[in-house]
Amino acid sequence: MTSAAMIDVFERQYRAALAVVMLLVLGDRLLVQPYLARLATDAPLINVSGRQRMLSQRLAKAALEFDRGRGAEGGEALGEVRRVLDLWSESHDRLLRGDGRDGRAVREALAALGPSFVAMRDAARRLLDSASADPPDAATAREAVAAILDHEGEYLRRMDRVVGLYEEEARGRIATFRRIGWALAGMTLASLVAIGALIFRPAAKLLRRQVDELARARDELEARVRERTKELEAARERHRSLLEQVSHAGRASTVGEMASALAHELNQPLGAVANYAEGCLIALEKPEPPLEEVRGALRQLRDATLRAGRIIGHVRRFVTRHGPSLEPFRAEAAVNDAIEILRGRLQASGAAVHLDMAPDLPCLVGDPVQIQQVLVNLVGNALDSLAQSQVPNPRLVIRTTRSNPDGVEFEVGDNGEGITPEILSRIFDAYFSTRADGMGMGLAICRTIVEAHQGRFFVESEPGVSTTFRFQIPAAPPDHERADGPHRG
Repeated sequence: MTSAAMIDVFERQYRAALAVVMLLVLGDRLLVQPYLARLATDAPLINVSGRQRMLSQRLAKAALEFDRGRGAEGGEALGEVRRVLDLWSESHDRLLRGDGRDGRAVREALAALGPSFVAMRDAARRLLDSASADPPDAATAREAVAAILDHEGEYLRRMDRVVGLYEEEARGRIATFRRIGWALAGMTLASLVAIGALIFRPAAKLLRRQVDELARARDELEARVRERTKELEAARERHRSLLEQVSHAGRASTVGEMASALAHELNQPLGAVANYAEGCLIALEKPEPPLEEVRGALRQLRDATLRAGRIIGHVRRFVTRHGPSLEPFRAEAAVNDAIEILRGRLQASGAAVHLDMAPDLPCLVGDPVQIQQVLVNLVGNALDSLAQSQVPNPRLVIRTTRSNPDGVEFEVGDNGEGITPEILSRIFDAYFSTRADGMGMGLAICRTIVEAHQGRFFVESEPGVSTTFRFQIPAAPPDHERADGPHRG
């Protein structure tokens, strides 16, 4: 049976158990509580009927003492007759009223008791009236006393019968109440056993089974999560490796496009080296060589050689860097390295370059060469746009600012031809390019690099006015805030 079917069975059984409990409660109200209320009135009625015998005896005794007594003793006896008569009459009326649930035998016994009670009551009243007359009627008083004594025995016998009937009915009710109590107790115990066997026990088994199933499902889920985590780790490693390969290809392509500018950039220091070397040789062939001039020329030669070496080092590091690197670096260092790589193209473009780098920017962590690649690609695209648009006053803006939350935003903008909305929606698509000789991978690689650094990429363009690319990189955690100065590659 499935869990859903078992739950339906439990629900029906639970409703049946509630119905049984309701019947037990209703049985208690209909059967037990009335008997309890009746038993609560039995004891007072039995006490009243028993007291009637005692009062009748007191009445007869007081009447006899009055008959025998004279003076003060006769007056006290007469007062006792008056008090006992009132109590006796009131109690008799209470017995006649009963509680509406007296048995037939009790009602018949009380009816048989009536004549004796009436005879004694009337005789007691005549005794009181004759004794209170002026002068007292002694003969009537003696007759009244005799009547009381004559009917006392019959009254006591019939009153004993009434008391016995009350006690018999009370014992019968107690026996019935005991049987009902045992029956209800048995039904309650049977209901509890049935509820435990049919509801609680199967429910406990179902709960244990479901807990076991949940535990197995949890273990299976944890195993799947571990397996999936391993797969994701492997996929991430493959993605990082592929990203590095594509980035390397992009950097190589960028350097290929900059070959002529690099050749021009290197020709200047190399030509200066050749000229300074030739001048030194000519000066040293003189009879009295001007050593100070030679020293100055050699210093110039050294500076030109170092400049050529720096240019070659930047390009070599930009192209040959392999493997992703996570290290702290500064935003201004990445911008300066990118400008150094593109210095030849920047000078040849004739564009006014505006650098705006905010001070005290937080340290970043990641691969500085990849961030350089993003900047080189964006600056190169800006120069291409300026060249195609041929604006009168070409201008290139490179800016770094603090972003929120704490991080750094890089911005590269130009006042070239801009980008139309149709092209702007596809600008980051792979293999999409607005240049005939373009591969369409530059911006796609740039966005992938920025997202791999947990950053975001934005582009804004107004056709015919300007275009601005921005990307944000989050700051390094506190334990990476140890970047000692510019990135030293």
